[in-house]
Amino acid sequence: MIGKGYVYRGNKISPSQFLMMVLLRHGSMYGYELLKTMREEFTGLWEPQTGAFYPALKKLEGHKLVKVETRDGKDYYSLTPEGEKWMWETVDTTSKEVRFLSRYIEILAQAAMERVKPVDGEEEINNGALPWQLLHLVDDLDIPTVRLSTMRMVKGMLESKVRDLEKEISRLEEESI
Repeated sequence: MIGKGYVYRGNKISPSQFLMMVLLRHGSMYGYELLKTMREEFTGLWEPQTGAFYPALKKLEGHKLVKVETRDGKDYYSLTPEGEKWMWETVDTTSKEVRFLSRYIEILAQAAMERVKPVDGEEEINNGALPWQLLHLVDDLDIPTVRLSTMRMVKGMLESKVRDLEKEISRLEEESI
């Protein structure tokens, strides 16, 4: 279960611990590098705290899901073979939940886009959601379905504005003849 965490051999694995494992799937990272990666992935939404991060990482080591290797004075963490196997099995069994959450988030993101406020001095259009204001938000979207949906929404809004502009240009051209 995504929100409540996971269980590995009777040991509770929190969502943040599982996230650590997922981030380690491509290879080892030293502790601060992993913490920094998590912070960057959730900038503005969540900031993992050092005081909770390292104990959680050590628990994964205690459960033999990750191993530590000291190199150049830094502790590098990587998945154990058992940790990698369990992580992928868990990802596979949660794929339907992930797809559901992805769609859920997509719908919420669409609603949030409608609430974007105009920049000072700009006219409020489409309930405040100006296409050019939304464009910068697309770069921050990591979930492909949400990114695609948002891009389509922005495209539709821009196409609608272009049609409105074409009508107004035609009307003004007719008046000037």
